[in-house]
Amino acid sequence: MDAHATAGRKGPAKRITPFRLSVLGAIAVVGLAACAPAASKSAGYGAAGGPTGVSSSMPMPAGQTASAGPATSVPAPPAVPAGAAEVGILNFKFMPATVTIKMGGTVDWTNHDDIGHTVTFAGPGINSKVLQRNDRFSHAFDAPGTYTYICSIHPFMHGTVVVTG
Repeated sequence: MDAHATAGRKGPAKRITPFRLSVLGAIAVVGLAACAPAASKSAGYGAAGGPTGVSSSMPMPAGQTASAGPATSVPAPPAVPAGAAEVGILNFKFMPATVTIKMGGTVDWTNHDDIGHTVTFAGPGINSKVLQRNDRFSHAFDAPGTYTYICSIHPFMHGTVVVTG
């Protein structure tokens, strides 16, 4: 018997096969991935997959959400004048996804992600430049209606502005 395989054990000696070693390695990788901060999991393009910004191939029962550790703190938005709304861009989402303002009101978008995003409306004329971290974009809405928009870089990001008369 191999001295290393039996050291410190009682009973029959077991040899560590390459298969057992690969299984142990896979378990270690999964364990380390579970301990990684949520920010590093969502750092890749298109990695958002739910309220936490972490994607998973595991189905979740209806009404449940995945948890990825402590939430990211976002600084409180500055005071918003009457007739204006603030939309933050964080974890590949527009938050809130829908805002309602009165006609003539303004919406301000601020990118809190480390990745660039845009605010691109379905109709022509309302498009931001690529917003880097802490960049802002504002637009005043002069006509009532429902305006939908996306990030043109990450088209899975959707938002809506509802303008009332």
